[in-house]
Amino acid sequence: MAHTRWVLKGTLVDAYGKALPPVLQAAYGSVVGRSLYGITLFSNGHVMQLLEGEVAALQSAVRNLQDQSKIFGIERLLQEPTDGPSHESVSVGLHRFKDEIAKHLPGHVQVFSLCADEICQRTPPGKARDLLLGFA
Repeated sequence: MAHTRWVLKGTLVDAYGKALPPVLQAAYGSVVGRSLYGITLFSNGHVMQLLEGEVAALQSAVRNLQDQSKIFGIERLLQEPTDGPSHESVSVGLHRFKDEIAKHLPGHVQVFSLCADEICQRTPPGKARDLLLGFA
């Protein structure tokens, strides 16, 4: 199956992350752990997502995000083919309000403090990592 990696950015309707759980649900829905993985970074109302998986699952996730009223201005920054996911999990890096936001996320979502070291642990070297590091 064809795999790809996309990096997207957008803005939430709030700066505090209350809209983040529905955005994650829109992106991953029921495909988590089967064909779509990723990292979502959130800071001061802005979101950057690295999504990896089968092309069809990624296209579906992006359509769901575009239909989501909690995020706007979605822009694709990178699209590249991959041999498979680099990190088979869903994780969220948060700059502030980590504990408050984390308690509203599904239990399988790994939450980490938004910093360069954590991003480097979760991503292979390359353009996608550089974009995520630039966000952090």
